[in-house]
Amino acid sequence: MEFNQIKMQRVKMGYSQLKLAIVAKVSPATIVAIEKYNYVPGPWVRSKLAKALIMPETRLWHNLNKDGGSRR
Repeated sequence: MEFNQIKMQRVKMGYSQLKLAIVAKVSPATIVAIEKYNYVPGPWVRSKLAKALIMPETRLWHNLNKDGGSRR
């Protein structure tokens, strides 16, 4: 599940949720929502997180439809 992938990469990089939020320039609540509640942010936020985590966006968000919606 992509949400676990985000947390795993964040921890691997030694980032707290707050540090990731600062580096990605998103709110800390966004990181919590993604990791804890499986929130799927919009494309702009997904792109920022991928850059901050130094990973391809497709790897972090592989479980989305072409239109950006979740495949749950």
